[in-house]
Amino acid sequence: MGYVYAAAWFLVAVVLFVRFRKEGKIIIPISIYFLFLGGWWLANEFVEADLLHGTYAWILRGISVAVIAVCGIFYYLKRRKDKSN
Repeated sequence: MGYVYAAAWFLVAVVLFVRFRKEGKIIIPISIYFLFLGGWWLANEFVEADLLHGTYAWILRGISVAVIAVCGIFYYLKRRKDKSN
């Protein structure tokens, strides 16, 4: 089942990058993050360590929080810039 999740993350990344990259520069790092998620889920299927539980899950959560925070800040700054114009 992990292969399906990995494929879904890769598909989301490709769709975001191909269809929405002209909407704003924030789409590129979000697409890269979804590629990372697809790689994480795919690696979880291939390695003996369970990458979705324990210490590895906390690493994934930390990376996710950092990406969400950075994207949220960029989104907020862009919205504020657009309102002032």
